[in-house]
Amino acid sequence: MKKQWKVLLGFILVLLIVIFALSNSQKVPVNFLIKKIYLSLVLVIIGSALIGALVVLLTSGATLFQQRKEIKQLKETIKGYETNNEQKLEEEKAAYQREKENEIAVLKANYESLLKDKDQALAAMENGQPDKKNNPPIDYYD
Repeated sequence: MKKQWKVLLGFILVLLIVIFALSNSQKVPVNFLIKKIYLSLVLVIIGSALIGALVVLLTSGATLFQQRKEIKQLKETIKGYETNNEQKLEEEKAAYQREKENEIAVLKANYESLLKDKDQALAAMENGQPDKKNNPPIDYYD
């Protein structure tokens, strides 16, 4: 839609220039440093408009080229950052996973140790031997 407005505005401007040029059709002198020639004012106006359009096109083309080059460089920079961030994320994820696996291994070892102690205490109770760890000797003379 935005491009359509630009095209429409361009046509309107060209139409205004043509109407202005046709309403001024007399011959006028044009000086080229050394030589003086007489041209129709229509040709002078349209020629000036075309030269102005050419100047605008050339200057905006150079700016557009520079902007495209900068956009390309910025996209490459962003891609590098994204790759770097993905690598760091994978490293952090792997480190976190190793840490949690180590915690799980420690908890399993503690659980196995406690389970073994409990089984030994249960076996001792079944054999009739008191558990010496949990039942300290009673001191009756306290």
